[in-house]
Amino acid sequence: MENVILEREDSIAIIRLNREKTLNSLDMETFEELGNAVEEVAKDRSIRLVIVTGNGRAFSSGLDLSVMDRIHQMEDEEFQVWLRYTQERIYTRLEDMEKPTIAAINGHAIGGGFELALACDIRISVPDAKFGLPEINFGLVPDLGGAQRLARLTNPSIAKELVFTGKLISAEEALRLGIINKIVEKERLLEEAKSFIGNKAPIPIKLSKLMINKALETDTRSGLVFAVQAQNICIKSRDHKEALMAYKEKREPKFEGK
Repeated sequence: MENVILEREDSIAIIRLNREKTLNSLDMETFEELGNAVEEVAKDRSIRLVIVTGNGRAFSSGLDLSVMDRIHQMEDEEFQVWLRYTQERIYTRLEDMEKPTIAAINGHAIGGGFELALACDIRISVPDAKFGLPEINFGLVPDLGGAQRLARLTNPSIAKELVFTGKLISAEEALRLGIINKIVEKERLLEEAKSFIGNKAPIPIKLSKLMINKALETDTRSGLVFAVQAQNICIKSRDHKEALMAYKEKREPKFEGK
């Protein structure tokens, strides 16, 4: 892959957008390579944390205009199939995969790039990054899940304001609105992302992610039923026993994901 670089550091995978000259804009080839990278880390059981970031000055400037040229040549059905494929293979897969995902936002995250960050569990940003969904300025709507995820992350009114106006907001504003979790200096960005979760047992992380994601779709009682089942799995795990033992022995636990 050329447009997307997949790196591994022990149990951490780093998916890095690599189109620095175009501010990591998303063309057809980049979408395909990004899908390949997301699929690979999702299947790799040795990976416990996934970080998405970009090379250069931007996280991603969004859709490359070459994609518009390709789309305008498609029939309605072909376009709809391609868009659903892209939604599911990259954005929904990132959101649903069992491993925690962190967007290390090294610069502007615009349009489809902002939607990519929104599909991650956690967002850490540099101070000078800007965020926005400017599709309205081109007579379009956000179509990769940004409107839906933004409405759940903040509230419908904030999501409507950003989508209706297409305006860009600063990292400070995004932090105030709860869109990003933290602002750090660029030289510390990746290290902060790598250490954000720390040494935690994989099984409860996986089940907690699923439980929180499902909380947005189900009622409280259904969520509590799931919590009982999830806790039952955790109680019987080796990692739970190791965590207790490590606590008693005042040492760092060594988790196996079992």
